[in-house]
Amino acid sequence: MNLVDLLKKNIVMVPVVASVLVGTFTGVKYVVSLTDTINASEQHIVNLERDLEQAKKNIVDINTRLSSAEATWTMAENLYRTLADQVREHDYDIKDLNR
Repeated sequence: MNLVDLLKKNIVMVPVVASVLVGTFTGVKYVVSLTDTINASEQHIVNLERDLEQAKKNIVDINTRLSSAEATWTMAENLYRTLADQVREHDYDIKDLNR
């Protein structure tokens, strides 16, 4: 038997075998593509996690500075009230001296 006779007898099997080969190749290509996509996404996620940690550190630093600024503002208001009271008392003392 030669190859031509073998193909004539199994003519139905040729498209089936070709389909299986093409399907296998397409499946492997799809899996490789998915693997590449997963690897790229994994790197992107790692970068996002690193950026998130840095943003958290920045937020903590900003909150610390804000607390410090609020404390300074409160201290300045208290000093202003104290100085205003002292000026008012000196004003009364000056009025008493002028009598």
